Amino acid sequence: MNSGLLWTVDAGNTLVKWGVWDEHGTLLQVWREPLTRAGQALPELLAMGRPDRVVVASVSLTRAHWDRILAPHGVGHWLWMGDWKDWPFEGSYARPEELGLDRKLQMAGAIAKHRGNLLILALGTCLTADRLDLPDQPQAPDQRRHRHLGGLIAPGLAMRFRALHDYTAALPSLAHHPLPPPDPWGQSTEAAIRSGAHGGMQAEIKAWVNTWADECPHGILITCGGDAMSFDWTQIRGEGPIFAEPDLALFGLWSLTQNLPLL
Repeated sequence: MNSGLLWTVDAGNTLVKWGVWDEHGTLLQVWREPLTRAGQALPELLAMGRPDRVVVASVSLTRAHWDRILAPHGVGHWLWMGDWKDWPFEGSYARPEELGLDRKLQMAGAIAKHRGNLLILALGTCLTADRLDLPDQPQAPDQRRHRHLGGLIAPGLAMRFRALHDYTAALPSLAHHPLPPPDPWGQSTEAAIRSGAHGGMQAEIKAWVNTWADECPHGILITCGGDAMSFDWTQIRGEGPIFAEPDLALFGLWSLTQNLPLL
């Protein structure tokens, strides 16, 4: 008997996220595990029922590596999203293969959940931004497709802390705190590093958002990634809709694979 379950796997640079979906498109559970221990969640996942469909997106671990993770648990047939071609947007990259799988999945998830002009900010290992515009086509509004106008890539929050230690002789190695520093003017080396890394990143994000909002004042800002909760988004965008979508890539995987055959 089919369980109706779909597993979506989003493996990034540091974490693996497993999403379990039912046949109605409800996200039942999300497991997060370090990339170095990918697969440790499988016993708990299988306790919920054997999946009918499994899709894997990985920017770091290879397809062969995932075979070695899944096959011992009886998951021998699954879809590798690295070969996926049918994306719900028109691209602008001169070399489309350079656009990262993680960013494409986030855009697919955003399009599935929101209409209109979109700016997606992902705050993970790297800080990325992707702009999607929905052109006006009054004669055929239902046939409009988003166009990816390009994006930005910058160091993420943890990378900024690490760089200050790795490329200086005396600055300490700090783990970034999930909350912003209480005072923008640090009164110790540690406080100054925290304020500089966090405040500089917030100023950078705000500049990007302001540039976009000047052209798309009614656009939708979407945030995702593990560090998104470290920022006060009302200070970054004073007006206009903001949506926090922590599982955006998982939703993108779900939306793309609804017509896949069962295992």
